[in-house]
Amino acid sequence: MSNEYVLEVKGLNKTYGKKRVLNNVSLYVKHNEIVGFIGPNGAGKSTTMKCICNLVYPDSGEIIINGYDLFKEREKALGCQASLIESPGLYLDMTGRENIELIAKLRGISKERVEEACEFTELRESLNRRVAGYSMGMKQRLALGIAILSKPKFLMLDEPMNGLDPSGVIHLRNTLQRLVKEEDMAILFSSHQLGEVEKLAHRIIFIDKGEIIEVPDIMSNIQRYIVQVSDLDTAVKTIVNILGEDVVETIASDSIRFEIQNQDILSQVLYKLLSKKIKVYDIYKDNVDIETIYAEIYSKNHTE
Repeated sequence: MSNEYVLEVKGLNKTYGKKRVLNNVSLYVKHNEIVGFIGPNGAGKSTTMKCICNLVYPDSGEIIINGYDLFKEREKALGCQASLIESPGLYLDMTGRENIELIAKLRGISKERVEEACEFTELRESLNRRVAGYSMGMKQRLALGIAILSKPKFLMLDEPMNGLDPSGVIHLRNTLQRLVKEEDMAILFSSHQLGEVEKLAHRIIFIDKGEIIEVPDIMSNIQRYIVQVSDLDTAVKTIVNILGEDVVETIASDSIRFEIQNQDILSQVLYKLLSKKIKVYDIYKDNVDIETIYAEIYSKNHTE
């Protein structure tokens, strides 16, 4: 097995009755990497993650965590990871500190590490309050503190931003970035908040209908440009005739944004504009954001 990866998932398959929910799912996460895992509801994200943390048994496939085979060396593999799947599992009638100390005692964690985890949560005096009175953000921070008690190499989070207000989301993002640097950890997380995935993830894995969607070609082929012109109406008609209405957008009184698949088409667009005596004052490449890529992938998959 490669020392490059903290997680390797190979050929994962899972069916419930006659329904196949995972079809030959393969993915990897490198050490000290933050990977976003996205897809629409029912795509297979949660099932994949539950297989990785051994809550669901796949029909076939291989899962390696920090070099240990999950099905042959279960305790060693699980000892290298921590997971927060769905809502944090906390004892609401206990204080935050009591929650941490209980799990630490069960796992044989040192008092020094308990104090590090308590400090990590940044809950301070709130650790002495019952968890039932915590906000969602506070519960998330407490759960993360418990998750890192054993110093896992791999952390997996399923929709960690659900229920958080904007300040909670920002705090969580900063916390996860800090974990990677200070705790020598890799993170796989799922989220429907595409903007946050884009800000946090070093790399993104897409899944749909139980299959991993290969996106490098899509990402590299979509090129978006903004052009500033002297005659907006004529320019729009000219570009639409070449590219079609779906990929052309007027964004200002003199500017148009459009998507192309290769540079030859860009040359064709510019030639047509100039041939109609339309002055091109400026043209520059616009970054393709994750929402554009998401729409491209899933609109195609769900119209076939």
